[in-house]
Amino acid sequence: MPSRHLFIIRIALLTGVTAFAALVVYERSHGMATLGDGTRMLDTMRYALFGLAGAALVAAFFLRSRTEAAAPATRGMLTVIGWAFGEGVALYGVVQHYLGAPVSTLAVGLMTFVLVLILLPVPPDRT
Repeated sequence: MPSRHLFIIRIALLTGVTAFAALVVYERSHGMATLGDGTRMLDTMRYALFGLAGAALVAAFFLRSRTEAAAPATRGMLTVIGWAFGEGVALYGVVQHYLGAPVSTLAVGLMTFVLVLILLPVPPDRT
């Protein structure tokens, strides 16, 4: 896959997550998203978020080593798989914040996604 296409995919993933996070923060700050107080559930979900963040970073390190040694045809696929792990953690953190968790859950999700994007840059076009 050409690096130009991968760059567009990367920007689309980042834009979608950022727009969703901005919408949730706006709704929470204006009192639109009041879903009740499920503190025990949110505490459990927070532990799951930290576990998913760690798993996404481990997957990014693993896929980074695989991407460097992979054939040019599979580099793009491995990179997008890694980005998807990071995006999933970011979306999970945003949803937790929407459900009533503190903004730190949103920040953990977004920072994990950014770290995954840094660890897995767009591979250059090589043949």
